[in-house]
Amino acid sequence: MNINNLIKTLTIEEKIGQLLQIAPFFFIQELEKEVSGNITDLGLTASKIFKAGSVLGIGNATEMIQVQKRYLEKSRHKIPLIFMADIIHGYQTIFPIPLALSTSWNPSLFHTMAKVSALEASTAGIHVTFAPMVDITRDPRWGRVVEGLGEDPYLNRIMTAQMVKGFQGDDLKKVGHLASCVKHFAAYGAVEAGRDYNTVDMSRTRLFNEYMQGYHAAIQAGARMIMTSFNVVDGVPATVNKHLLRTVLRETWKFDGVTISDYDSLHQIIEHGVAENDSEAAILGIKAGLDIEMASICYVNYLKTHIESGKVDMALLDEAVYRVLKLKDDLGLFEDPYKGASTLREQALVRCEDHLQKAKEAALESAVLLTNDGILPLSKNKKIGIIGPYAKTKQTNGPWSWHGRNDLNQTLEDSLKHLGVDILYVSDQKVESYTDEEINVLKQMDLLILALGENERESGEAHNRSDIKLPRHQEEYVSFAKRIMKPSIVVLYHGRPLDLTNILSANAILDAYFLGSMANQAIAELLTGIHNPSGKLTMTYPKSIGQVPLYYNHLNTGRPKVKGIDNEFTGYYLDIDNEPLFPFGHGLSYASFFYGQMRLDRHDLHFHETLKIEVDVTNTSEIDGHEIVQLYMRDLAASISRPVKELKGFQKHWIKSKETITYSFQLTPDDLGFSDEQGHLIIEPGRFQIMVGKDSEHVQSEIIRLHEEVKS
Repeated sequence: MNINNLIKTLTIEEKIGQLLQIAPFFFIQELEKEVSGNITDLGLTASKIFKAGSVLGIGNATEMIQVQKRYLEKSRHKIPLIFMADIIHGYQTIFPIPLALSTSWNPSLFHTMAKVSALEASTAGIHVTFAPMVDITRDPRWGRVVEGLGEDPYLNRIMTAQMVKGFQGDDLKKVGHLASCVKHFAAYGAVEAGRDYNTVDMSRTRLFNEYMQGYHAAIQAGARMIMTSFNVVDGVPATVNKHLLRTVLRETWKFDGVTISDYDSLHQIIEHGVAENDSEAAILGIKAGLDIEMASICYVNYLKTHIESGKVDMALLDEAVYRVLKLKDDLGLFEDPYKGASTLREQALVRCEDHLQKAKEAALESAVLLTNDGILPLSKNKKIGIIGPYAKTKQTNGPWSWHGRNDLNQTLEDSLKHLGVDILYVSDQKVESYTDEEINVLKQMDLLILALGENERESGEAHNRSDIKLPRHQEEYVSFAKRIMKPSIVVLYHGRPLDLTNILSANAILDAYFLGSMANQAIAELLTGIHNPSGKLTMTYPKSIGQVPLYYNHLNTGRPKVKGIDNEFTGYYLDIDNEPLFPFGHGLSYASFFYGQMRLDRHDLHFHETLKIEVDVTNTSEIDGHEIVQLYMRDLAASISRPVKELKGFQKHWIKSKETITYSFQLTPDDLGFSDEQGHLIIEPGRFQIMVGKDSEHVQSEIIRLHEEVKS
């Protein structure tokens, strides 16, 4: 396909149409309208509709074929539509929510999840997924932490690269592969007060050192699209931010893929106060480098006039259209406009046994054992009751699982009974509703499983919370268990870090999040010890909402609070200490591990050398299990203030009972560097603290010195 020749044959209206993304019901009116806001009242004419370049969402293969066929019948050049959708953590086989999956610290699971998602979603004729979301998230009030990968830039970029590769495979033209659209560019996870769509304000030094690494990693892994965010950066909405879209993306990172707005966000810059109307928004968008506008009509209504009047250069339109057509060509849509859409493939692939097994394997590694006094794993000869609002739940898919079916999921009761566990009582009623007879029944139990947490609509986009304690006074279930003198195990179904200070009296807490289609089967196997919990937190859990934002890789202050030293004029709270409830990297196992002394192969490092770090870890228990060893670094004196810790490596190994495994890491001078305000790597000589441990708080450390490069 000679795209430049094709562009020469297009009218200006046809070019502009390629930059418009609308919902499928515009083409086939009888399709369900699963949209909201400005798009439902656009007043688009049939002429403009049938020049549009892409479609937002589709229900199934039949609908896709119907829309594409009708569009091509009316298209002068037979340029196919490209279908895009939010395939975040599964299509119909639902994997753990991304935040939960990140607690596995297993990059291969992200690749598997993305590959399975692409295989299934492609059966509906979807070509692009709006994933991964790589926004660094440090405020659990924000609903979209559920969709992210936690608070750490290094972990974020490792997982992001695997997700992109899983979606896209080795050749986008092949059926079963999706183009990856990384989002939200940029720094959306830093919205003030944890409130969706809110303001972001930070220095460019912080932006590049903490928030930009995930986007860059996705692009380096080959992501073909990038979606702008709703927030402002440097006071300018990201959707029309020329510094982000042209200077950083195009000039610095050499990104040659497609940019797309988030839902209606080009129109929304009017509310931001940087444009008077859609006409001005169109000028700002195309000049900034925004290619496709999703769910608004600034371009289609006004670009032609601006080009004809000379306000906008035709070359800006042509370059945007080129990128869109190039993506269609790379996906093979000119050869096969219906690529991938097949009810037969759907029957063979969607929720097939192999995919469900892969989802279960991911779920088994994506739960975190927060506390355990020895009550877990469960003994099968115990009489057990399950109570709490989620005692009977099948709602385990979580947000952003539009095509998943919760009704096909198992309950925890069924999953435990399948394993031979004696479940004698199950109730999801409130504590105060128990009759004397029911309380007497519960008193006959050996222990209680308390199924607590959030419902699926209490996290996700626009679902923010000002209070992150368990909602609806669920701590009363823990108090009730204590009152009737029964040991209790809390299983948490939720989408964000929670303040769990009022349920710590439970004998164990298993943080299950929303683990997807096979959630309760996985939870049952973890509770019974068939599988050993291995997940570790990727977001810090606070003791109080007043500590938020709370994250391990913060900058130091000039007056840091030091444990054991009584100094009033330091950075602390009067009513609570600074430490988290559970630190980044925390997670228990049924096994116990002993860390030997860290070994460095050198303490003086030169610019051409690599530092090697080793630590022996011994499983001192009778139970086999995974252990995730984490490598951290601190630059003790630099030209800018550096974090008190930065993750620079991790390894996850299966260690058999009484076995010792050597964990080996390498660091180069590049790993010790940082970015300046333009995103360029800076490496400075000096002293660095190297740390190894089981989480961000429990580490051993040694000091090395990076020596100044000697120029010959």
